[in-house]
Amino acid sequence: MIKAVFFDLGDTLVVEESVGNKHLWEAELQKVPYVDEVLTELKKRYKLGIITNTVISREEHVRIALRRVRMEHYFDVIVTSVDVGFEKPDEKIFLTALKKLNVKASEAAMVGNRISRDIFGANKLGMKSFLYKWNNRYEEEITSPLEKPDYTISSLKEIPSILSKI
Repeated sequence: MIKAVFFDLGDTLVVEESVGNKHLWEAELQKVPYVDEVLTELKKRYKLGIITNTVISREEHVRIALRRVRMEHYFDVIVTSVDVGFEKPDEKIFLTALKKLNVKASEAAMVGNRISRDIFGANKLGMKSFLYKWNNRYEEEITSPLEKPDYTISSLKEIPSILSKI
């Protein structure tokens, strides 16, 4: 049974292009379609978190950015690569997030837009994986079984119904 859902940040919750060359907390972020609607629904049933690779942003910076677009309140935990010292797909960043929410990998799902980082990292630990392909920014190919997502979605609106069947 799934107890927690983790999300990547760029091109999963916010449009990556909206960050541009600014620091995350300075950018005028744009939300991806349906993000508030879906997070509101998921928050009723699951713990929610963010696992994100960042260049210089720490958790507090991500929180500032999310607060500005009224999204911070959805998330129980935010884990950045800068804070933990490891980037996705390293298992340590995923394990840190799982530990913070006190859930096992088998009780969690990861939603992200990168096969090589989000999907591979989640699959290595036995998390359910959702590849969110709403644009073609990253044209990655699946080269091993560990890179194959459990689900490929083109809209966040697909997540709640899929999770209800797991």
